[in-house]
Amino acid sequence: MLIDEKSIYVVDGGDYSIYCLGYTQARTVTNDIMKADPWGGIPFVLRKDLEFSLDDRGNVVMSRVVLDKILFLASDDLPEGDE
Repeated sequence: MLIDEKSIYVVDGGDYSIYCLGYTQARTVTNDIMKADPWGGIPFVLRKDLEFSLDDRGNVVMSRVVLDKILFLASDDLPEGDE
């Protein structure tokens, strides 16, 4: 398995999804979750198809399409009105 520190990963446990930058951070989050709740099962660590790069100062640079995908994933559904 390629350890990619410049990709976005999601730690998915069914009830939660935690987005991480880099494989090392995703594995650290996974290990913390498993230590806190050893009977809760093993969460999945999945690489997301969200490409970005870093500029010379370490800032994240991404296309508008990738930003839109991230905003969609981070957004909750709109509340429904009472009818």
